Amino acid sequence: MSRSNVPDELIERLSTETGQRLTAQARLGRRKALSRISHFVVTITHDGVGTEELIFTAAPTLGQIAARAGDGAYMVAIAMKRKSLRERFRLALAAE
Repeated sequence: MSRSNVPDELIERLSTETGQRLTAQARLGRRKALSRISHFVVTITHDGVGTEELIFTAAPTLGQIAARAGDGAYMVAIAMKRKSLRERFRLALAAE
């Protein structure tokens, strides 16, 4: 089938669908990569003066935070932090 027999609308539709599929795959890849080099840090306090950091490998639920923090704890902050380049190299070397 030559190009002249294929309607331009079909080519446009297929091109758009392919572009959307590739974008979705790239987005998924970025999320996976980011999750491998990131961790979640929840800062809590029990007395309002000192703070403590709880580290989670995946986004924690409120139930998980409550279970780890214990009774009487107040959440001060929740952040997603990237692991340092040094830590990523160390993890890669340990995996070999």
